Amino acid sequence: TGGWFGWMMPTLILWLVNGVIVLSVFIKLLVHGEPVTRLHSRSSVTFWRHRKQADLDLAKGDFAAAASNLQLCLSALGRALPASRLDLACGLSWNVIRYSLQKLGLVRWLLKRTSRQRRTTEAPVGFEDEAKMSARDAALAYHKLHQLHITGKLPSSSAYSGLHMALCAVNLAECAEEKIPASTLAEIHLTAAVGLKTRCGGKLGFLASYFLSQAQSLCSSEHSAIPDSLRWLCHPLGQKFFVERSWTVKAAAKESLYCAQRNSADPIAQVHQAFCENLLEKAVESLVKPPVPKGITGQDDEEPCEFANALEYLKLLGSFMDSLGSGTPPFTGNSVLKSAPGPDVVCRWWSSAITMTIGWLRGDDASVRSQFTNVERIPKCLEMTESALVKAVFHVCKAMNASLSSKADGQQSSFGHCERASTHLWNSLNMSSGVSSTGLNNMIQLLACDLLLSLRTTLWQKQMNTSQAVGETYHASASELTGFQRDLGSLRKLAHSFRPAYRKVFLHEATVRLMAGASPTRTHQLLEHSLRRRTPQSSKQGELDALPGQRERATAILLACRHLPLSFLSSPGQRAVLLAEAARTLEKVGDKRSCNDCQQMIVKLSGGTAIAAS
Repeated sequence: TGGWFGWMMPTLILWLVNGVIVLSVFIKLLVHGEPVTRLHSRSSVTFWRHRKQADLDLAKGDFAAAASNLQLCLSALGRALPASRLDLACGLSWNVIRYSLQKLGLVRWLLKRTSRQRRTTEAPVGFEDEAKMSARDAALAYHKLHQLHITGKLPSSSAYSGLHMALCAVNLAECAEEKIPASTLAEIHLTAAVGLKTRCGGKLGFLASYFLSQAQSLCSSEHSAIPDSLRWLCHPLGQKFFVERSWTVKAAAKESLYCAQRNSADPIAQVHQAFCENLLEKAVESLVKPPVPKGITGQDDEEPCEFANALEYLKLLGSFMDSLGSGTPPFTGNSVLKSAPGPDVVCRWWSSAITMTIGWLRGDDASVRSQFTNVERIPKCLEMTESALVKAVFHVCKAMNASLSSKADGQQSSFGHCERASTHLWNSLNMSSGVSSTGLNNMIQLLACDLLLSLRTTLWQKQMNTSQAVGETYHASASELTGFQRDLGSLRKLAHSFRPAYRKVFLHEATVRLMAGASPTRTHQLLEHSLRRRTPQSSKQGELDALPGQRERATAILLACRHLPLSFLSSPGQRAVLLAEAARTLEKVGDKRSCNDCQQMIVKLSGGTAIAAS
């Protein structure tokens, strides 16, 4: 035993001495090796001159000159960017080691103790604050350079150069401690995560997830100080969207029809824009693609309501859509290196239009009128796009609002807006047929087309009810049939490229036959197609998308019981069962108008005695 101990003891002592020496060297580098720029020194004056010039260059869109001035800022602070591959490799290695050491509790304690001793012996008064402010200024300069790198404004830089800038920004920001706000520190961590996901691909995905978790922990630690531009990241949907990376960061800011344009030099703003569009797409998708039931007949009550899902997504969108900007750097109040904060009027307009649509489909007249005050004030930037789809949606909303009027001129005004919306929708389909349309474009087109056909059906039924009340027979006019056929043609055209449009075709084809007084045999067959149930047994997703949903089935029951001859329907008892099922469905989805019509038909069918829908 003595021989073994005598052999091991010198080796252990040697390793201990080596460890102490290496740790002392690292602490010496971390404490004494950092360049510190004193206030009002020549270096500080040079830094601020180039810093302000970089702001002016970015305001003019001269990103190359801005990057050059930011590099001169770092040189003035004694932190020039690596000039060779060897410099880059050494700088990157040191920053990795430094970040790892800063995360060790023992090293942090030793650094604080060493800094305190230095402050009491050799450091002049105020030196510690100047050191932290110097680290803060350098961190923000690295951070802005890293943003330009991610957005493609530094085409000559490599992925490792971007990683070096990200680590420098993170390390120096943590050294600044209280001199840099937690919100800005979270933004720096999140930008590092964006850079790792976009520039390094899947090689360093674990590091991107780590920096993302660090940003989230910083945001959650100060709930009152979370900037609007980062609040979306604290939501599970925002985190999932970021991790799955269904987004891209481009050199030129993406021109979107559904969101206001973001700062092209701010990668977080671009990701936030993609997230807002994703929420809007999910809301519209809930309306045009009903959820697949979990089971067979009898379990339909467990299906989620498409209206409720859409409103939930729109509520989330309303809380996140105005987060246009990034946190303001603490040393300047008018930096143009950040996105200009403010409301996203474009996204808010689309949200109001979709909310108004849901209100009309549910028969909530108060919601339609309240949302129309927002929709009729179309944003100037959206109006200048001259988009046929925007014009179509705008006139559809006008038609919905006018249809609520009980006066004849209100119905005529609604019909006129339907005609204008129909023309713009047809132009939109023709313009998008030659190019690859986005999924959101197709869903908005389908929603607008379905609303137009539903509006025309409602106007026709109101005219028919008025005529029946005075003992007259009403036949749809040629203009009504022509307009309905034109919109039906738009729906068929859309169905060729967008499969979910098929689930609307049969119901509206049956409706136009009822309006024209055509043979009820074919009309009955079309309605029978809409009465099919959507079950998860279908093997292909395309087949599920083409099958009708709950609302289509309930609407088909109402049309059949209201307009088809009695010989085409089941016995009165079976008709009552179908109407009771339709009433339950319509009540569940919240369609007050159609549910009331269904209850009135049940009362008439029972000879004046209401049949319980349950």
